[in-house]
Amino acid sequence: MRSLVTFFLAGAFIFGALPSVEAQQKMTTAQKRQQQFEETKKLVESRNFIFVADRAFPSGGASIDLTTNYGYLKVKEDSTVVGDLPFFGRAFSVDYGGNGGIKFSGKMDEQEYSVNEEKQNISYSFKVKDDDYFQLRLDVYYNGDASLNVISHNRSAIRYQGDISRIEEN
Repeated sequence: MRSLVTFFLAGAFIFGALPSVEAQQKMTTAQKRQQQFEETKKLVESRNFIFVADRAFPSGGASIDLTTNYGYLKVKEDSTVVGDLPFFGRAFSVDYGGNGGIKFSGKMDEQEYSVNEEKQNISYSFKVKDDDYFQLRLDVYYNGDASLNVISHNRSAIRYQGDISRIEEN
């Protein structure tokens, strides 16, 4: 009888401790996510990062995998931006036989930066003028995944999916 009581007490103790362990693991996951978000936020605020696209979503078309023809957007500390992105879509007024992609280099104008702490994402938008006038909006998520929307005066809108990372100094 005594061993039966000991057995039930031990079982109650073990099953009572399991929810506590599970809660600690969930808290650890939330803490990891928060840490990733803080690191990503610091990277975007540094204005020294590169967005590398791995998928394109043209207006009115199917998504296109960019593993062999990826594009990039470099944001630099001095508020300059360099972009070289493949373009799939309708061009309204571009040079015949042009490079076909979205290429620009210049100073960012009308920069807007906002952080949503609750959803753990960052929105960074700006405009840049080179051969064309581009409006760009970069939405960055807690883990560094990002979505880049590009609106141009001379082409249909396009969205890219990829991730951001720090620009490595040579």
